[in-house]
Amino acid sequence: MPGFVCAMPADGHPGAAAARHCHAGVLWLAMALIVLLQFGPLIGLVGYRLSENPLWPLSAVLRDVLVAALVLLALHALCSAPVHRRWPASLRWAALLVVGVGLASLSSDSGLFTLALNLRRLALVPLLFLAVSLLPWSRQQLAQLMALLVASSVLVALLGLVDRLGGDGLWTEWLRIEAFTAANGLDRYGKIPFDQNGRYHSWDLEPVLGGPVRRALSSYLEPTTLAAGMAAALALLLARQARGHRQPWALALVLACGLLTVSKGFVLYLLLLLAWRVLGVPAPQHVLQLSLGAVLVALAVVARGLSEGAFSHLGGVATALAHLADGHWLGEGVGEVGNYANNTEEVGAESGLGNAIAQIGVVAFLPLLWLHALARQTLDQARRSGDAGGPWLASWALFWTASYVFSASSQGVGGNALGFLALALYLHPAASAERP
Repeated sequence: MPGFVCAMPADGHPGAAAARHCHAGVLWLAMALIVLLQFGPLIGLVGYRLSENPLWPLSAVLRDVLVAALVLLALHALCSAPVHRRWPASLRWAALLVVGVGLASLSSDSGLFTLALNLRRLALVPLLFLAVSLLPWSRQQLAQLMALLVASSVLVALLGLVDRLGGDGLWTEWLRIEAFTAANGLDRYGKIPFDQNGRYHSWDLEPVLGGPVRRALSSYLEPTTLAAGMAAALALLLARQARGHRQPWALALVLACGLLTVSKGFVLYLLLLLAWRVLGVPAPQHVLQLSLGAVLVALAVVARGLSEGAFSHLGGVATALAHLADGHWLGEGVGEVGNYANNTEEVGAESGLGNAIAQIGVVAFLPLLWLHALARQTLDQARRSGDAGGPWLASWALFWTASYVFSASSQGVGGNALGFLALALYLHPAASAERP
């Protein structure tokens, strides 16, 4: 296949051994990234607990370094042996999104740190998708990476159940998570006490249950990106089941962990899956229709005066669209407004789409066009190959569409990256004869 980073000379050639080592090195790099996406925060917490070294809370930066390394290797592949085939729509939209965000960042005055933080949330996942799609994997390597995705996700789900059964003392006394997050200067919510922190508790069910509900954190140390990871794992396991690889115990673990995150997005994903299988709509290819419907629901609810508490996510969509309609077609600049900005302007808060519109204006709609192309390409690939699991994998698009409209957690890397990574592996040219 053209475009390999490490072209494989014939056995006996002087460079054959070196090429094999290079090829294996890229695989280990990708595997390390998956492990850090799944377990990096917990590794950092344990490291800090044992050493109190202030660098451990910043260990998440290592994930970004690995993504950057994969991007550089993919660029090297393109430059050393350019691929002459036309890029599919999913790659073109991902590239356009990265370029659009990059250009939008040029007008930002938010400061280097805030700019970098928001660029990461807006562009790191499409960069990862591009890199994985363009790297020269073999079918065996793709199968290994997909198997690692599934196995690590099931382990994360198991840890989530242990976490909930272990009680608050596991985090506050044994692992001292409050000291860990407080030591991270990049974490704006890190100094909030454990029992008052919305990261660890949900008050959405307080009118029914009379108090907050502790949320599953697992190895992510955070429930919303954990819910995204469980949604991706659910899509992967349902795809495997459709191909005849039944693992009911794994499905049960993932479902339980997803529900224990008390994530409205995960519950909504289950309802969307049910509607798709029973009614036929919304199907995975209905990304644009679903996003439009979600926006209209948000506007209707906010118009009735409901934009606080559990409805704050809907208010974020409404304020951002009003800001856009006022003539801010290119936004205020990357990092200038939103959940991770230096100022307190309430535009787009708690909504991924709202945050993006407030910062980069109309460029914020590119992720939806990218996801639409991804879903259609996945379904086309499944149809051509007769793969019964492909549509289930494409259903990840339903989760992320709703999450992007309603929740700023859709811009977190963690679990969201896993869904896009799985689609990149599935759609890779070398994967046509190999399914997870």
